[in-house]
Amino acid sequence: MGKIIDKIRQVFNLFLLMLLIIAVVAVFVWFLTEPESRGTTFWMSMGFMAVALLLTTLFASRIALRGNGGRGVSGHFAQLFLIGGYFVFTIAAAIVNAKMAFSVTGYLLLHVGGLAVFLIPLLLTNMALLKQDSAEHREQKQGRLDMAARAARIRNLATDAEAKISREDLAPLYKLSESLQFSDPTPGPLELENSLDGALAALERTDPVNTAELLRACTLAARALEARNAAVLSAK
Repeated sequence: MGKIIDKIRQVFNLFLLMLLIIAVVAVFVWFLTEPESRGTTFWMSMGFMAVALLLTTLFASRIALRGNGGRGVSGHFAQLFLIGGYFVFTIAAAIVNAKMAFSVTGYLLLHVGGLAVFLIPLLLTNMALLKQDSAEHREQKQGRLDMAARAARIRNLATDAEAKISREDLAPLYKLSESLQFSDPTPGPLELENSLDGALAALERTDPVNTAELLRACTLAARALEARNAAVLSAK
């Protein structure tokens, strides 16, 4: 929760910074434009800068809150570059319009061209990232199935061992099974995933008659799961 709040704060700070820039530009353009020239194109400039501010804030929020553990960084950088370029374009267009006094049609065509140059590649990049999101969703679904299968095997192991060991002594195994069931399905670092698989396999091979050995293997598996979950959480 703390990381999410920090990300929201960062986006809000970015919004305030861009709002300040727009306010400064608006004042600058206001005094740069002759009173009789403060017509439709002047207010169009203000509107397009507001739209650029909104789009930049929305994309920055999506990128900050997505939490993809570093995947898709190049796509997000391209998005920020394009949306930032459009924001600068609207500012430059407002300043140029204050000096050159475009016609309404000419100024509108200028912004249509700017939208085509910056926002069409932005939309294409966003479509590619949505496709990646779909692949990650399938990956997470498979991860949930894998975690459920791991949990079921440990739960079955504990159930089978009840014939020789008291349920109270088997509590760590049931706890491990529950932890596996509710762990984040996002894949962790390969080394930690392999370590967890090895610890669980060693636990399943342990002779249930040997209570001490069984609980020791359970402890090692629980530690491996804890390390894996911590790595997944820190990557978000």
